[in-house]
Amino acid sequence: MIGYINEEVYSSDLMPLLWCLGFGITGGQDLEYYLRGTIGKDPLEPVGGDPGWSLAPELQEDGTTIYCAWVHEMMGLEPNEGDYEEDIVKFHIRQGLENVLKEQPSRREEIERIFRKYDL
Repeated sequence: MIGYINEEVYSSDLMPLLWCLGFGITGGQDLEYYLRGTIGKDPLEPVGGDPGWSLAPELQEDGTTIYCAWVHEMMGLEPNEGDYEEDIVKFHIRQGLENVLKEQPSRREEIERIFRKYDL
């Protein structure tokens, strides 16, 4: 388990994404700290942090968004980067937040607001 992300049941191709989400969901000052920059696409908000990770949204010509996940090589992940469609990213963010909710039921209102705001 990486933070609130259960990586054990997924392909190694998803590891860069899951690693980033493991830090991105609970690594900030609040649950939405990194989500504002990633799925919120706010250019003034962070999309990565320590220990060397980023999950940057890239708008495509067809109007869709691809998320580029990168994890520093020293973390030992193979592969250490990958590109993911928005529905895959949102699915795993929701899974992570649901895991937070299981352990911290007092955050229900906050998490449900995030689900609505980002259409998770």
